[in-house]
Amino acid sequence: MSPTALLGMVGAAGLAATALLTGCGSGGESPSTDAGPTPSAGAPAAPGPGEYLPGLPASVGLPTGDPTAAVVLVPGGGWSSADPGGLAPLAAHLTDNGLAVVTITYGTSGTDAYYPRPVDDVACAVAYAAEQVPDVPVVLVGHSAGAQLVALAGLVPDRDDATCPYQPYPADAVVGLAGPYDVTQTGGLAENLFGVPESEDPELWRDGNPLTWTAERPEVPFLLVHGEDDRDVPMHFTDSFATALTEGGHDVTVEKLPDVTHMSVFTPEVVGDLLVAWITAELRS
Repeated sequence: MSPTALLGMVGAAGLAATALLTGCGSGGESPSTDAGPTPSAGAPAAPGPGEYLPGLPASVGLPTGDPTAAVVLVPGGGWSSADPGGLAPLAAHLTDNGLAVVTITYGTSGTDAYYPRPVDDVACAVAYAAEQVPDVPVVLVGHSAGAQLVALAGLVPDRDDATCPYQPYPADAVVGLAGPYDVTQTGGLAENLFGVPESEDPELWRDGNPLTWTAERPEVPFLLVHGEDDRDVPMHFTDSFATALTEGGHDVTVEKLPDVTHMSVFTPEVVGDLLVAWITAELRS
């Protein structure tokens, strides 16, 4: 039986299966996130060319005219990898439609980076995008485990991260694509994020759970997209997160797409025009 079929049978508990560990990524080998030489004490290392933090690449795409917004694309990977390669077609679609795009990777358990480091990386990428594309709103868009991270970075952007060299900038809007938002319902898979089981440090897991913070920043709108044929991350993750966000005062749009799987939900054919339309509408509101 394939891992995906197994996930479809066992539901939320099956999120600990191998399919989600590998299938949440966006394709290809994970880029190296080796931070390189240890920086001098008291002085964080400076990012190299094409990086937003040392060892963490960022690809910046610009439209032909003035951008209306900057989108930060964040890949999935079960919190064990974060390969942004599969997001390139979506990035191209967004830039073709007038949006600037910053595509990133981030620290994962595969590089010995655990919470709060991955969320700090995403929050720093927002600040980097605001510096690279100034004077426009910044929208966070994440797939799968990346959706969980952008939700948390959007709700709690003040990370107090001394390693980020940019002026802090809170995201103006958040988009989650098939995210396993409630980490307590992942069948233990989120141990990749925290480095310890929930039973050993429940407060750490609570702090890193977006559902803990849904009353924060109610002015931030959310778009949550989920494929009806997703056999890797069950729909109830989006349903429960949308309910909690709404109760917290957020403007929430939920799109459930027929015939869409976990690995097709981030393709431009499926979600590209939807993202452009939603971002454009939010900018006008």
